[in-house]
Amino acid sequence: MSVQRLALKLSMAFAVGAAALLATGSPAAAAYNDDHYVTLWDDNASCQAGRLDFVDYGEGAPGGGMNDDYFVVRDTCANGDGVLGRVYVNGVLIDTQYNGGGSGSSIIWDPAQVYANDVVRMDICGANGPEDYLGYSCTPTTFRSQDG
Repeated sequence: MSVQRLALKLSMAFAVGAAALLATGSPAAAAYNDDHYVTLWDDNASCQAGRLDFVDYGEGAPGGGMNDDYFVVRDTCANGDGVLGRVYVNGVLIDTQYNGGGSGSSIIWDPAQVYANDVVRMDICGANGPEDYLGYSCTPTTFRSQDG
């Protein structure tokens, strides 16, 4: 009977340890917060026209759960134009995203997985509609990811 009790105690201890490992093995929060943003100013309308955010780790699209590395393209000025976000990783253009939803609108966008030591360049530009792939008055920022 004592062997069975010992076996039961050991199996319970193993189960608790395994559960703890599983709980900590789920997607972890970023070790270093790499959040960055870049803004675009509209001199004619005297307002911040747009903003492009890099979110290192957080709640992405509604219902999508916690995501690692995504971008948010924000139209922040009622100036009649939309905004265009561009993302480059290690010098390569990955994707562009247009937001013409009007002031206060934002689009959650996940064009690329960013890894440790990747160099990320983000551009936010004014845009004259969804077919304006170049944009105008672009503002860039570049950073090196610490932990991906």
